[in-house]
Amino acid sequence: MTTMQQSQHIFSKIPPIQEIDQYLEDEGLKHGREVRNTVQKLLLSIRQDMDWLSDANTTRQSILERIKTELEQNKQELTQVINGTGAIIHTNLGRSVFDRELLDEVSEIASSYTNLEFSLETGKRGARLSNVGGLLKTLTGAEEVVVVNNNAAGVLLSLITLAKGHEVVISRGELVEIGGSFRIPEIIQVSGATLKEVGTTNRTRLPDYENAITENTAVLLKVHTSNYQVIGFTESTPTSALSRLAKQKGVLLMEDLGSGALTGFQHSILNSEPLVPQVLKDGVDVVTVSGDKLLGGPQAGIILGRKHLLDKIRKHPLYRALRCDKITMLLLEKTLVSYANNQQNKKIPTQRMLNESAEEVHRRAAGIAAKLDKKMFTLVQCSSTPGGGSLPGKAIPSWGIKLQIPGREEEQVLSRLRRSRPPIIGRIIDGNVIIDCRTVLPHQENLLINGLKALVG
Repeated sequence: MTTMQQSQHIFSKIPPIQEIDQYLEDEGLKHGREVRNTVQKLLLSIRQDMDWLSDANTTRQSILERIKTELEQNKQELTQVINGTGAIIHTNLGRSVFDRELLDEVSEIASSYTNLEFSLETGKRGARLSNVGGLLKTLTGAEEVVVVNNNAAGVLLSLITLAKGHEVVISRGELVEIGGSFRIPEIIQVSGATLKEVGTTNRTRLPDYENAITENTAVLLKVHTSNYQVIGFTESTPTSALSRLAKQKGVLLMEDLGSGALTGFQHSILNSEPLVPQVLKDGVDVVTVSGDKLLGGPQAGIILGRKHLLDKIRKHPLYRALRCDKITMLLLEKTLVSYANNQQNKKIPTQRMLNESAEEVHRRAAGIAAKLDKKMFTLVQCSSTPGGGSLPGKAIPSWGIKLQIPGREEEQVLSRLRRSRPPIIGRIIDGNVIIDCRTVLPHQENLLINGLKALVG
């Protein structure tokens, strides 16, 4: 048999696409055009794996099973996961989660037409932000509010409106990069403003700002270093002092709080940063915060501040391209209602986890551990973090489950956990795989127990 004939014989083992679709359908898996692109990539990989393909034990059936296994292990669609990392606002796992009752309320409204921009009083076009804006004004003391699709958009829209063609003065220690290459210098450049750095990486005083202000200066910008800490020989200028300087010089003061919180926390170590109402009280003209971080709501950029400035921001042509859809507005409204009713620790999961006592986490973790094999699953102390670029360097006491599976390395255990249904995401602490129970949602506890039992079954 020639080399070409051998290759044709080997490739003849590969089933046609119609047979693959039928096999996947019979197995109760997604099939057809829904997974066509992924299947084509798998077939290419199989054709290139000549050693495996030419093995006598490789049959048409084993190829179908390999495709099935690959599809099950590499699902691309969004699915629920169990967060055992202890990072409460986990950026890679969707940041803040929502209470089921809140989602039920939103579902009832979202499945119908709504009065999103319709006044039930006049029968004419209404204000998109009427209720959300009112809630935010009440909760923060802001004169006016604008909401866009994320905090980066809020910063960009504010700078384009208020500083285009002029100077923006900022401390060198606050030229941050956050997340997926969101860099403050680049945002300032895109806005059409001119960046003017003052001070040093670790120390910036009030005279540094004062000496930098010229007749072309529009904004003094203060940016929260939300995903890192500068410690040691450091100094920064208080917001209240910058506010007085800005008013004296006739320029604006803008602060990007990023993950800004509305209320304090029961764990005192987390009360290290100013709350949104306090920043506004200190005299900041425009403040921007995220909706899905410490607030615990949907992804959104919330701009708060002086009415005449926010009116300008809302009228900018870019606002329409950046504004939120009705689902986001509904979720944000219900989140803010929880704050207005002082129910945030009960109805907002992010706030509940941030404020839950170590004793309560211990109770839940002990209940989980009691249903597992004590030889392989042990109750241990650990620490949770706010996560999501919020409160960097801060940690609160927690409890978790330590996994010691005979014959398996830590990375192997983590890999197996990720293949659970639903996937379980853990972390390695001091050479041990830990599931931090603070971030395991109550309605997922039984799913976690079943997944851990299956791990050793």
